[in-house]
Amino acid sequence: MSGVRLAAIALGGAAGPWRDLGFTVDENGWLPLANGAVTFGTEAAALVVESGAELPGDVDGVPIRTGAVIDGLDHANGAFEIDHVVVMTDSLDRTSAAIEAGLGLGQRRIRETPTVRQAFHRFADQGGVRGCIIEVVENPRVERPGVWGLVVNVADLETFAAMAGDLVGRPKPAVQAGRSIATVRREAGLGTAVAVMSTSAA
Repeated sequence: MSGVRLAAIALGGAAGPWRDLGFTVDENGWLPLANGAVTFGTEAAALVVESGAELPGDVDGVPIRTGAVIDGLDHANGAFEIDHVVVMTDSLDRTSAAIEAGLGLGQRRIRETPTVRQAFHRFADQGGVRGCIIEVVENPRVERPGVWGLVVNVADLETFAAMAGDLVGRPKPAVQAGRSIATVRREAGLGTAVAVMSTSAA
């Protein structure tokens, strides 16, 4: 099985708070970005993938659904694609192996520091747009693997920050060289951890 494309990240919560931050929500209540949409109202956060192959119902406990890939829309806040989705797990090796076996997304690399251990997989590209990355983060305190949050790329981090006001934290250097990242505060009510990242240094 070859790697699959991401159709959406299904989250709990509602679309309204995302719309308040300048995201465009379509008539179906989806938030379409260039390499995957964000949908709302699910009981447990899930990865929605497009594939003709038979897929498991979950990968190491992370729910997997199938759905159609849709085109991205323009967003007033400059958002254009999902950089990565974070999956938190008690066992990086087990969850990373399950993603490779269940979705056909090979492990690209492992990053280890004194404080964190991460593995990276990537969905297939969509129409010339880079596929969303799955960042697997090991945390022995979690009870079971699950979707913890996501990072959205924006054309201009200052534009996003101006629209979000006090609902976004101060930009800081990202792990990715030459890029900056800012965390959307819990008070925004997005229902999951969200950060926004620039395409270049701010």
